[in-house]
Amino acid sequence: MKRVITIYFTRHGQTNWNNERKIQGHVEVDLNEVGRTQAKTLHDELLSVPLDFIIVSPLRRAKETAEIIRGERNIPMIVDPRIIEEYYGDMEGKSRSDESYLTQRQCFAKRYPHGEGYFDVVARVYSFFDDIKAKYDGKLNTILVVAHGGMSRVVNAYFHDMTNEEFVRYGIQNCELVKYEL
Repeated sequence: MKRVITIYFTRHGQTNWNNERKIQGHVEVDLNEVGRTQAKTLHDELLSVPLDFIIVSPLRRAKETAEIIRGERNIPMIVDPRIIEEYYGDMEGKSRSDESYLTQRQCFAKRYPHGEGYFDVVARVYSFFDDIKAKYDGKLNTILVVAHGGMSRVVNAYFHDMTNEEFVRYGIQNCELVKYEL
């Protein structure tokens, strides 16, 4: 009999660029004090959850969030490049209110100029979860994934059917925790 693997997914803590509504993508932006406090709050919330390990994006803001959440617990941490934020190419550093960005978000098959498109992100994120199922089925119970808001919609689409409109609108707050089961 197969056991269920519980996946807790969270977005990194707040950065100044989140406050400024700038597109971060692959740009290395540090957590601000609010983001560190959010991560500490999530640390406290997860203290009673027996995590087998944490898988984290290679970007500094996600790794710092994961380190704060882990705290003094002896939980192995794995960096996986497949869960890095979407690469927005020429859009990185621009406002999330930029008309060209808002238009591009509606185009599922089109890549951002010099960046990725949703299909690129789907390919790597879906393979990430498929690999977890194949590698850890029957061996693990609980994994924490610390990644990014932009790719959270792709993660949610892996687990739930979504319309195009739901997909575009979906997002989670900094250090919001979403529970999925594999």
